[in-house]
Amino acid sequence: MTTVAEHYDRLLAEHYSRMFGDHDAKVAEQRALLERLGLRPEGASGAIDLGCGSGFQSLALAQLGFTVTAVDTSDKLLAELASRRGQLAVDVVRADLLEALERPGPPFALAVCMGDTLPHLGSKADVERMFAGCARRLAPGGRLVLTFRDLTRELEGVDRFIPVHDSADVIMTCFLEYEPDTVKVHDLVHTRGREDGRWRLSASSYRKLRLSADWVCDRLEAAGFRVLHREVARGLVTLLARSGADVGGDTNTGSKPCGGG
Repeated sequence: MTTVAEHYDRLLAEHYSRMFGDHDAKVAEQRALLERLGLRPEGASGAIDLGCGSGFQSLALAQLGFTVTAVDTSDKLLAELASRRGQLAVDVVRADLLEALERPGPPFALAVCMGDTLPHLGSKADVERMFAGCARRLAPGGRLVLTFRDLTRELEGVDRFIPVHDSADVIMTCFLEYEPDTVKVHDLVHTRGREDGRWRLSASSYRKLRLSADWVCDRLEAAGFRVLHREVARGLVTLLARSGADVGGDTNTGSKPCGGG
């Protein structure tokens, strides 16, 4: 079983962006989500994107006026982001998420950990460390946005085989094996050779955490955050939380309490 970083380096980073279709359209989708959550710079404009990948959230944040620190461990994905940022205020940083939060610097107004990055951390203790690190690095009243897949409900039988992408030359499939606290994710990538037209299989596996929305909300509140907004759509959890002493006044996002569905 490889680590998350090894899995991306060996297999997934090369194919990552194509899983989501048109890159600009995905950036626009993420910008619309951030706008719906009421996220625009107010005074301090620093934002940190934890697990930025090829930049769907980083570019959207920069388009909204934030100065973005984009953090990831994948050189390939950071290089792709750098090639796409143009004149936008995005600084790419190769670092582990927890390590990046330990680095000194001015406080951020916003932190995001989106896509499905949160379950990529090594343990639930690491998730708690990340929330504590965000609480330290955010200004009072700073906001944190999380999106992640709730993998606590087990798929069965052939439903564990998930089509990810198909085109003339690449077919990507994911297979899931459930453990008590994690899911073994097996990524299978078939690529067609340009010269001989033969299909070749590359495969790699890694573990993702099984995190429920209730558990994450509870750990956010233990770290000093107030959850302002929670939604779950097709298994994807979206949370908006506010840090520090200045936690009064919900945003106008149709927020639900931490126990809401």
